[in-house]
Amino acid sequence: MKFNFDATGIGSVPFRETGFALSVIFNNFQSIPFWPQLPKRSFLESMYVQYSEGLPGIVVDSARKTIHIDTARAMREMEGAYTKYLEGDMEYFKISKDHAEGLYAFIEEFDTRRGAVKCIKGHTTGPISFALTITNENKQAVMYDKDTFEVLTKALCMKVRWQVRELKKIFPSVMIFIDEPYLVSIGSSFVNINVEDAFSKLDEVIAAVKEEGAMAGLHCCGNTDWPLLLKRDLDVLNFDAYAFTKELLLYGAELKAFLGRGGAIAWGIVPSSEAIDRESAGSLVKKFTEGIKMLTDKGISGENVSSIVTPSCGLGTLDDTAARKVFETLRNVSFQLQGCE
Repeated sequence: MKFNFDATGIGSVPFRETGFALSVIFNNFQSIPFWPQLPKRSFLESMYVQYSEGLPGIVVDSARKTIHIDTARAMREMEGAYTKYLEGDMEYFKISKDHAEGLYAFIEEFDTRRGAVKCIKGHTTGPISFALTITNENKQAVMYDKDTFEVLTKALCMKVRWQVRELKKIFPSVMIFIDEPYLVSIGSSFVNINVEDAFSKLDEVIAAVKEEGAMAGLHCCGNTDWPLLLKRDLDVLNFDAYAFTKELLLYGAELKAFLGRGGAIAWGIVPSSEAIDRESAGSLVKKFTEGIKMLTDKGISGENVSSIVTPSCGLGTLDDTAARKVFETLRNVSFQLQGCE
């Protein structure tokens, strides 16, 4: 699918009222609407808790706002979860309404609010970030437990399959962003991980998305090993173009190969921080144009690049006013790049 500076969001929003969140989204994102994560509505909708149901040994304390894996319980429950995976039991791994009210409301209201839609967007936390964030009772990241990391990845694959099937019930074209903020740790001396094993888990989730007939995107809001990502079987790469355009565009050959396979770039050109108060649609279009010139200097025609525009990251930590400004600015950036105003 070719994108022409179509706008979409990352996932999280600060709004507490689901109906209001949907109104803001449908008003600002006509071609690629997305379902909202509502972490301020409930701790169960925070980035990692939202996808935790069905994981062996998972312990969620909403009152204390904590989540961890109980190792002993995980060992007892692991075989059962793996059996559910082998059986293809989507219901076992589904995301329940209390963990994703925005998803269920989006599905229910889509037909009454939809505009000229190209595709609809969902999202999942990626296995690398999930496994580096969730710890056991001893504060050790579960990535370092091979069996737990394996079954966690399988569970995320099932959840994303379930999500794609639910979204395809309301619209045939679906895009899923795999959120991997912890990819900034790749190569860091502070995080000792087996890169090959970690990326094989990411590849599993990408494959699950594509096997369900959806487009697979990846969101990373920091600097990372871009050549490694550009080799993945992704349809869309979403990066923080506000801060890291130069860093990504260092890799002209890898970008050219990615785009040559039909890949699209989702430019996170609108800052999801207090920097939004210093910017306008015009200043961000100028910044974006500078990025396109860098592509041209690498021998890649900007006119031929399939481009989406997004915020640089999720908006869950902003206040309502700032989040609405980000979305309205993004809509105007999209319109200006499309020549609509």
